[in-house]
Amino acid sequence: MKRRNVGLLLVAGALAAATLINLPGRCANPKRVLVLSQTAGFRHSSVPTAAAFVRWLGTLNHEWDVVGEAGTPEQVAQAITADNLKNVDLVFFGNTTGNLNFTPEGKKAFYEWIEKGGAYAGVHSAGDTFHGDPQYLNLVRGEFLTHGPQKTVEIFNQDPNHPATKDLPASFTIHDEIYEYKNWERSKVHVLLTMHKHPQKDEQGDFPVAWTNRVGQGRMFYTSLGHREDVYPNPLYIKHVTGGLRWALGLANGDDTPGNPLK
Repeated sequence: MKRRNVGLLLVAGALAAATLINLPGRCANPKRVLVLSQTAGFRHSSVPTAAAFVRWLGTLNHEWDVVGEAGTPEQVAQAITADNLKNVDLVFFGNTTGNLNFTPEGKKAFYEWIEKGGAYAGVHSAGDTFHGDPQYLNLVRGEFLTHGPQKTVEIFNQDPNHPATKDLPASFTIHDEIYEYKNWERSKVHVLLTMHKHPQKDEQGDFPVAWTNRVGQGRMFYTSLGHREDVYPNPLYIKHVTGGLRWALGLANGDDTPGNPLK
């Protein structure tokens, strides 16, 4: 069986983890999510898993519906327009890479939509997208630099009260592909998860894993975890991404003050 199909089965099998999440009942007016899955650079085998994952979370918590997925350059150009974004509450970058096919008009519309209250969420290689674009960097606040072999790492919870981390322990281990970043500063984001030790570094430090940002009235949630298909059914990851999406959509409150102290 192909690895990506295994990943989809793992997401389906994660239904058993639903009992571990304390979620509200069905929302009368669910939020609308657009999934972007185009890859203009390296394509992860977990792209379809990430897309299926956010759709599945919506069916689990009944607070959002995936109203479309754009996976080709033509679909992205058609999806990212001022008219279409009026009918979207959050755009989910599901392991995108490279320069996605935003038209000049679409790019302008996207960042205006963010400023006015649109929500962004991205997993893993969403940080390896639109390199060198100052507007995207201003939104995501970090840019993929490199990675080494996949490793098991210890991750530390930086805000136990935030929706994306409140159901996570003070520290936990996970096996995934671990990124290093450039153009990232703790003082410019609200950090959710970090490592004290990076698998590619000899020294102790502050190595980011997940964080939030605000641009105008818009909200940005990013987690670097999600390279491997078997990360998605991990109950901790389910709680983490569910909470991050709920915060980004304004469904749950959480501190977004930048520069929260290292724990």
